[in-house]
Amino acid sequence: MQVTFTRRSGRGYGVEVVRDFDPPARMQASPGFDESLPSDLAQLLVEREFAVRLGIFGQLAAGGDAGRFWCAPSDRTALLAARAHRLRVTGRGDLGRSERLTAACLASWEVESGRRSAGEPWPLRALHDTAAASPAQLARIVTLFDQAAARWLALEPGESVVAEWPAELTLRRSRLRSA
Repeated sequence: MQVTFTRRSGRGYGVEVVRDFDPPARMQASPGFDESLPSDLAQLLVEREFAVRLGIFGQLAAGGDAGRFWCAPSDRTALLAARAHRLRVTGRGDLGRSERLTAACLASWEVESGRRSAGEPWPLRALHDTAAASPAQLARIVTLFDQAAARWLALEPGESVVAEWPAELTLRRSRLRSA
């Protein structure tokens, strides 16, 4: 699956997903905007690094919408809606884990990069969740965030960054039916 993050003018970005077996999906509203690194790009990197199979991007790869993305009206079917619902229910735990890990990793990155002090309330609260991550994983994700932020900051409005979702993290349809 390919995920394209497009910088917009002003405060925002769009996300488009081209899936291997299902219609494309997109998200136009961009929550949690940070000029340096889109929160959804950070979340994709975290889900890949920590192998979160049914976080936002794992659900999208498996044919869901993660409750945030939509398909063109001509692509919407009852089967796709039922699959999206089943994935949201099944993936609730992974989605929560993804959100917590992403917050912890972003906090670690902001402290490591000097953007925030570790003693400020937000990084301090989020850093408590880094226990789920090894120091090596945190170091890798901080490096990934640095690289992604450099690419993102170099973009002009209308330009994009493309990321891949690994096939080995995508839930197969046969496993979804039995879940």
